[in-house]
Amino acid sequence: MALSIQIQSFIISFFYGFLVSYLINLCYRLLFHSKKVFQIIFTFFFNFLVCLCYFFLLYLINGGVVHLYFLGLFLLGIFVGNLFSRRARRIFLEKRE
Repeated sequence: MALSIQIQSFIISFFYGFLVSYLINLCYRLLFHSKKVFQIIFTFFFNFLVCLCYFFLLYLINGGVVHLYFLGLFLLGIFVGNLFSRRARRIFLEKRE
């Protein structure tokens, strides 16, 4: 795989993880604070959609090749996105009061 394609895959993996973190925070109530049956169904479809979109993006960039370090950057993007979304949520709640 060419270096430019790997760099594009790194960037997409990180920012997609960042986006997924924000989506999890937006859907937090549906994912964690609803009836158990609805929670299971929504979590299944949410995860299915996230995985499908991620592999489709990788397919567009590099033919669908997944390496372990792409998944590592995806998880790092989720972690960093979660840190930023917590901070943004805290600032939003302070302004609201």
